Amino acid sequence: MALTETFDILNYKGVDKAIQGLFSKFAHQDKTGQIVFEFFGEQGRNVDCEILSLYRNKQASRGISVLNLSEDSRSIFVSDSYASLICFANQFKARISFDEAGVLIIGAEFDLSLLKQVFMKVSKKAKINTVFSASILGRVMDCKVQDLVYDRNCGYYLSDDCVQLKNQKRNKVSKESIFTFSLRTYCISQAIIQTVRTFKPKQKGVESFYQLNQLHWKGLN
Repeated sequence: MALTETFDILNYKGVDKAIQGLFSKFAHQDKTGQIVFEFFGEQGRNVDCEILSLYRNKQASRGISVLNLSEDSRSIFVSDSYASLICFANQFKARISFDEAGVLIIGAEFDLSLLKQVFMKVSKKAKINTVFSASILGRVMDCKVQDLVYDRNCGYYLSDDCVQLKNQKRNKVSKESIFTFSLRTYCISQAIIQTVRTFKPKQKGVESFYQLNQLHWKGLN
């Protein structure tokens, strides 16, 4: 991915210009200075957007955005937020070569039809990484991406501080506490090998890399 554009907000928040360029394909800055990231549905139709302003981030509800993804992509990063993924990439830029990676940003509804179309183009040898929040929703998203890799059909239901897992093929139901639930515990309970790597902020009480960047940025101002 080539550097094509930078943005005032991200410059202000300390995001490297090269990192900004990697994520600028479907982004533009509106008249108020907000960054608008476009999301697409079937036949490439624009269906939603993510909006990043100086103090808040509104994530997309529908659609997907795909960057630099091909059969030759050796690593894929999946997230539900441009803002969080950009902040993550900026933090890990010295350790991970993002200019050689494919990127998939999904809307909150997790459209399986769209995602399956994308994953059909991904090499089975590619390393899949997820950058979702540390919230229970983010942890469920990690598992749903792992399901896509294995072509599994599992349902997730929240009830009484538990995540109920329903294997649709076997019609088998199990429960996990929301406090300990993770992709790791999910794979153990389902007797499958974890192939997806998850990235979460390590700072206690911080759920996303966007939130981590906000705390750091506010601390400098």
